[in-house]
Amino acid sequence: MSRTAKMIAAGAAVAALAACADGQGTPAAPSTPSAVPSPTASPTPTPPPSPVPSPTVVSDVSKLVRAGVDLRVGVLIDVADDGVDRFLEVGTGGVVDFTGTSRTDSTMMSLHAAPVAGQNLVVIKPPFWNEEVGPGYCVADTTGAALRLDPCRPGDREQTWRVVLAGDSGQFELEGAHGIIHVENGLITTADRGRTGLQTIRYAQ
Repeated sequence: MSRTAKMIAAGAAVAALAACADGQGTPAAPSTPSAVPSPTASPTPTPPPSPVPSPTVVSDVSKLVRAGVDLRVGVLIDVADDGVDRFLEVGTGGVVDFTGTSRTDSTMMSLHAAPVAGQNLVVIKPPFWNEEVGPGYCVADTTGAALRLDPCRPGDREQTWRVVLAGDSGQFELEGAHGIIHVENGLITTADRGRTGLQTIRYAQ
């Protein structure tokens, strides 16, 4: 080995010893990771304020009461002055027509002020189909002849009926979304013929 190589080797050995003496060369201990900050809890949203109920809108039916039209009680809706019992009746499949001839659950109706603005506007709710809690069932007008029993929908045009008074006799016409009801031989007709005069008869005798 040359002198120069020996001197380099000796220097390297001295440096290694010095490093050991000073604690250099010892692997550094792994640093402890800093604590991970916990996520900030999102604030609980404030529930929106409850809506303030608005006043209930109900049709003015005072003229009907004065004219003797029975409201909010069980009634038969009868074709007036035809000499025959022809009562509005709920039939098979919810079809409603003037096919009733006696007092039954299917012919008992009840007129209530409609939940809309205006005068002499009512909904027809057969009590037998309105005994359970819920919106109940209402008689609806149709584009055809017979009427239909549907779940009540407040303000629905086809379930809102205008009672057109015929003087102060208690007789009236029923005007629905598709016109005034005409009855011929116990059936509602779309033609302009038949009877239009109706009356209420108390169901309870």
